[in-house]
Amino acid sequence: MSRLAARKWTALALAFACSAFAGADVESAFEEGSPTPVRRHAIERSRKLLADVLELYPGTTVAVARDDRIIWSAGFGYANVSRQIPVSSATQFRIDRVSEALTATALVRLSEEGRIDLDAPVQKYVPGYPDKNYPITSRQLAAHLGGIPALPADRLRATHCSRPEDALPVFAGLPLTRLPGTRFLYSAPGYVLLSAVVAGACGSDFVSCLQEKVFRPAAMTSTSLDDARAPAPRMAIPYVRGWLSLLSEAPRADNSCKWGAGGFVSTAEDLARFGLALLRGDLVRRESLPVLFSPQKTATGESTGHGLGWQVGVDAAGRRRLVQSGRTPGGRSVVVLVPESRLAVAVLANVDGEHLDDHALKIAALFAEPE
Repeated sequence: MSRLAARKWTALALAFACSAFAGADVESAFEEGSPTPVRRHAIERSRKLLADVLELYPGTTVAVARDDRIIWSAGFGYANVSRQIPVSSATQFRIDRVSEALTATALVRLSEEGRIDLDAPVQKYVPGYPDKNYPITSRQLAAHLGGIPALPADRLRATHCSRPEDALPVFAGLPLTRLPGTRFLYSAPGYVLLSAVVAGACGSDFVSCLQEKVFRPAAMTSTSLDDARAPAPRMAIPYVRGWLSLLSEAPRADNSCKWGAGGFVSTAEDLARFGLALLRGDLVRRESLPVLFSPQKTATGESTGHGLGWQVGVDAAGRRRLVQSGRTPGGRSVVVLVPESRLAVAVLANVDGEHLDDHALKIAALFAEPE
C-alpha cells in the first residue's frame, strides 16, 4: 500500500470513529453551585450549542468566568479520537493568535514599570534588528501597524528557535510592506519581533518574563510554549481535515519560532482566568486598560478597530466587547471579554474548524445578560 493510500485509510478510520462518537454524551463539566435561573439558562443553551456541533470539532472546551471566579467549564468530544480520551477542563490546545493578547499584556505591564517606552524604536531593545529608514515602535508592532511583512506560516516552522531572536533572520532582511503607522496589516513576524522586544526590556528570556508578568499573577498553571521537542503533558491531539473533508492527525509541526505571535498552548480555564485578571486590574493597572483596549489609529486618524492584542467592538446589546481568536493546523481558539459584565469566555478546539468564533460570541452574549 502506498503512503498516500495509507494516509487516506487512516483518515477514513478517524472519520468513522468521530461519527460514531459524535452522538455520544461525551462531556465533562464543572458548574458553580446553585446557579441563578438566568445562568442556568445560559449554561443549558451553551451546552446544547456545543454538543450540536461535535461533527465540526473532534474535541472542544469552554470556560466562562464572571466577577472573580469560573462559573462554568466543560469539555466536549475527544482529545484523542482513536484512544477515546475525552476532553476535560485540563486539556491543552494550541491557541495561536490568542498568544498576542498575552504578549501585549506583558508589554503594557513593562511600560507601567518604566522598563519600556512604547513609542521608542524597537532597536533600543533589540539592537540586532536592522534599521528600516523609518522608526518602528513597540506600540505599532502590538497594533499590527509596524509594516512588517506577513509571511506564510510554514516560514516560521522551518527551524527550531530557542529565543525570539533566533527567528529574526527569517524576516529581518525583508523590506517593509507599508510605512509604519499608515495601515493595519496583520503580521505574525511583527509579534515575533515584539516578543524579542519584551524579552529585551524584561532582562530575561521571553517565557520567564510572561510567567512573571502574566501567568503567575493570573493563576495560569497550564499555559506553555508549543514545543514539539517537549510536548505539553495534557495536549489534545491536533487534527486537520483533508481528502473528502476526512479527519486525520495534523502533521508534526515545530511552532517554537512563533513565540508571542501564536506559539502557546493553554486551557480554556487558564484563558478565562487571564481575562478576569486583566479586567480586575491584577495584570496591568485599570487605568492602563485603555492602552490595550482602545482602537488604534493610523497616521491619518483612521481607526483600525484593533487595540493592542485585541479586536474592539460592541455586542448586539451595545456592550463593549474585546475579542482575540486564532486558527492554525490542529487548533482553533477564541477569547471574549465583556468588561461591563465582568465576563471572560474562552472556547478552544483541536481542529481548524469553522464557526468557533460565532459559538464563542453567542455564549458570551448569553452569560453577559444581567441576573
